[in-house]
Amino acid sequence: MLLKKKTPEEAAAEAAAKEQARRAAEDRKRQAQLEKERQAFEQSPAGRARAAFRKGDHVFQFSIDVMNQKAVIVAMVGGTTTQRTSDPVDVLNSVCREGWDLVNGSFVFVEQGQESRDKFMSSGQNVAVKGEVVGYYLFKRCEANRQAA
Repeated sequence: MLLKKKTPEEAAAEAAAKEQARRAAEDRKRQAQLEKERQAFEQSPAGRARAAFRKGDHVFQFSIDVMNQKAVIVAMVGGTTTQRTSDPVDVLNSVCREGWDLVNGSFVFVEQGQESRDKFMSSGQNVAVKGEVVGYYLFKRCEANRQAA
């Protein structure tokens, strides 16, 4: 069986077709990534603030998990908690840049449960509480704070 050798024009056309297919695949991948980033922004506090501003809303409120606390009980030792905190300043600034002015912020501890064990070799119990501190923020519309997107 003989293999037909491609002419230079056929080889060039095939290479060009492969390059065009590669570029089209890269473009689809880039477009998918941009769409994913756009959707993530729209779900973020800044994205929701931008949408509220466009709708003409006068106030905007959102909440964010500021601190998360988990209960840890160690047998025969006792109970403690571990904490994870986050700084909401970047999020608050991003909302303000969308045309909002911070009016009020308040915090509440939302208990999600607790674990307890009897103390070893003594009376009483070790109790560890788990939950989160949620920050609630209220903004009012402020045209002066709006920055170009």
